[in-house]
Amino acid sequence: MEQIDFVTAEEQERPRKRAASKVSVATGPSGKASRQGAAREGYRRLTADIPADLHKRLKMQALMEDRSVTELIVQAAESFLRNRD
Repeated sequence: MEQIDFVTAEEQERPRKRAASKVSVATGPSGKASRQGAAREGYRRLTADIPADLHKRLKMQALMEDRSVTELIVQAAESFLRNRD
């Protein structure tokens, strides 16, 4: 079932306040403290705003290939940069 949010146009224009987040700390296999949701060792987190239709196409392609969206984006970025050299 689809969730419906009732938000006025005025509320959409207003900047949102970020809620204070609680950071939980766990000890990883290396014995170092790690944050939940942090990027894996040797990786960096990337946040990008992309068009909704592109996001949907990426998710559908990932499902069809039984891969993650991350894998598709990494492959695409590597291919793009390889072709630029």
